[in-house]
Amino acid sequence: MCTCDRNWQGSDCSQRTCPFGLAHVDTPKGDLDASNSITDHNDVVITGSTVYPHGTTEGFPYMVDTAGTVQGETAHNYMECSNKGLCDRRTGECECLPGYDGAACQRASCPTAKPLDGENRRSSTSSTMRRNVATYGGRSSFTGVASSNVQINECSGHGTCETIEEIAFNDNGNRYTLWDKESSMGCNCDPGYAGPDCSERQCKYGIDPLWTDDTTARVTHTVVRFKTPDAGTLTGTYAIKFYDVFGEDYQTEPLILTPDGMNGVDDHCVSVRAALLALPNGVVPSVDCNSAAINTNEGFTYTLTFTGNPGELKELELNKYLDGSVSTVSSTSGSTVEGVVYTKILGEFIDYFPTRCEGITVKILADSANGDDSWTSALVRPGSLGYIAGLSDSPNPVLTAAEKKILKACLGDSDGDMSNNVDVTNWDKGVVVEADGSPPTTYNMIGAYPHAIKVVPVETSTGYNKYKYGEYHLVWYDESAAAVAADKEFRVANLNNGHNLPSEAVESYVYTTTGVVQQMGWGNDNTDAGQLADNSGAGSSSTRIVGWFDAYTNKIYTNYDTSCENQPSSGNPRNHVCVEKGHKLFVLDSCWGAGDLGAATTSPFFGGPALANCADSTLPNHHTGNLYTLTKVYTQPLLSAASTNDPTETIDITNNPGTEKYVDTYVIKVNANFGWEGKKGDPENTNVQAAGGTRDDDWSDNTGIVTLFHFTPPDTTTGTGSSDDAYEYVSQCSNRGVCRTDLGVCQCFKGYTMDDCGTQNALAV
Repeated sequence: MCTCDRNWQGSDCSQRTCPFGLAHVDTPKGDLDASNSITDHNDVVITGSTVYPHGTTEGFPYMVDTAGTVQGETAHNYMECSNKGLCDRRTGECECLPGYDGAACQRASCPTAKPLDGENRRSSTSSTMRRNVATYGGRSSFTGVASSNVQINECSGHGTCETIEEIAFNDNGNRYTLWDKESSMGCNCDPGYAGPDCSERQCKYGIDPLWTDDTTARVTHTVVRFKTPDAGTLTGTYAIKFYDVFGEDYQTEPLILTPDGMNGVDDHCVSVRAALLALPNGVVPSVDCNSAAINTNEGFTYTLTFTGNPGELKELELNKYLDGSVSTVSSTSGSTVEGVVYTKILGEFIDYFPTRCEGITVKILADSANGDDSWTSALVRPGSLGYIAGLSDSPNPVLTAAEKKILKACLGDSDGDMSNNVDVTNWDKGVVVEADGSPPTTYNMIGAYPHAIKVVPVETSTGYNKYKYGEYHLVWYDESAAAVAADKEFRVANLNNGHNLPSEAVESYVYTTTGVVQQMGWGNDNTDAGQLADNSGAGSSSTRIVGWFDAYTNKIYTNYDTSCENQPSSGNPRNHVCVEKGHKLFVLDSCWGAGDLGAATTSPFFGGPALANCADSTLPNHHTGNLYTLTKVYTQPLLSAASTNDPTETIDITNNPGTEKYVDTYVIKVNANFGWEGKKGDPENTNVQAAGGTRDDDWSDNTGIVTLFHFTPPDTTTGTGSSDDAYEYVSQCSNRGVCRTDLGVCQCFKGYTMDDCGTQNALAV
């Protein structure tokens, strides 16, 4: 009997064995050892055979996990030609099914260009393939003769064919680790092209002209900041890298830096605008720029408003290395130059707040005193910095009883459960009760499901235009406020300015959403029903999901793992709402509490009632009403000796100085940089030392204090739909035309014109 060499088989060893790859689909092997039974996944048979020298299984494949545990009912084990082709025993080459390629047919081919002549042109050898297929009774079968199956014009010449693992990594460094990470292929299209095979040209984006009849558009506002610690030392050159709505990048000509941002009689904005407008293809058709000096000759900041580029734009970047590895931005004193970017207002495609509250206009006011901006101490606490006011000045800006009813009805349900709504107005208050001390002192706090609103200036306000963006606020109802100051019951968590007089604030319309905002928390859903629990008896306070982050970055370090992928099973401590790529978050500066630190505090609640780092209403950041999109959620290893993954860890730093630790292993990455710092603290109240004195004997300020809010958007419509739906008002051809994907040109409906169909014209037919 012949003993065949490696990769040869048959009774005379004349037949070759083809390459193996992970099976796209599994097939049963049958009774290989002629035992009249099909054995299990852990029974290895026919050891020493020519095809399976180490044996194989007849049932499910034999597989083990990383711990070495044998797994049952698995799939995608190695198979000859990956089970998507037949082996040519003469040559040892695989003949792959159409749509698969590779030496072992291990890849799913990328789509090709649409054929021009009606022929299926997925393969350059279609005639050869037909010759190698035999027909039996009208059914086709491979003959087992290998032939070339090379794809023609993959991705239409307007993209690259990549594995799903590569596509995930190119999207903000995400990871794809399933069995087909190197087998499933797809087209990564060039900017301006779309479709499975990248054959469709995209058209110009515009703002639906009928949408801005009733509201305003949010376009991108980006802030650039250069600062030196020493006056009069900023020098050098840099360039701006701008990304258009399709993701294509363009870099400006070098821009000259001066200590005060002036270039002769012109400020820096003149140079910036000229450089952006000079980019090729008119990619920036219009842009506004406003600059301001930082102190005296310590640098400057400027804000860019991209009025000609609607939609969500990737955040622009600064190139400070125009000559290679050496920075072209410097300080003549040798000190470090701060050159940073953050997004003040995120542009958007979809309006999730399409419904105007008719019959009422309001003003948003900080709950502070005019003059010294000191807080109204009896009402202000974390998550409660201001209030919705009426239009009168004295004694308080009053919302009439009728207006309050209108506002309650407009806010309506906040948690997606109509059965727990209250009052004749059928609404949710969005409040939770906390307490501490003995006897307990109760506090109304922002609840598990607050309301979200958008306020848009009325048409008669100063400087009004269609780009006068609406401001987002989280809102809840504190009925106890009426006992302190009438008409301050509608509390707002974040401020977009420091106005505390009606004469300073802008009269605005209120727009509401049917989307659901949920304060992120951590607990056992068998005891807290998966949301923040009432704690009016000073019992066990619900743990919030909080984070910290550095200014001008886009990574939030949370106290617990918030990913849906790692969400613990029900019955265990887990996220009230988990997150994954594509989810939406409100990240607000609401002077969140750093924890109850009084030694006499009994059962302190999470975060506590005191503001942190906010002595008055000028100090919270006034541009935190953005709705961020998650681009990545991941866990990273402990980075250093100062890292921990335990949010309750305490350290005696009196005996071990310099051993403070921070939770920095759980990371949420969002689509734009923050313009403020998310502070650290001890909202879990593990440190009961009094502030000052011996407090730092027991270090526990190891997590962030910024509370996170998850937003579940309503369903989206385009062009038509219920007024309660979200509406995609920035789109190709402005919702007022059809994109010719063969040409990349808009075909406008009657009455609309321009290259984006974004202009009404009675003469356009």
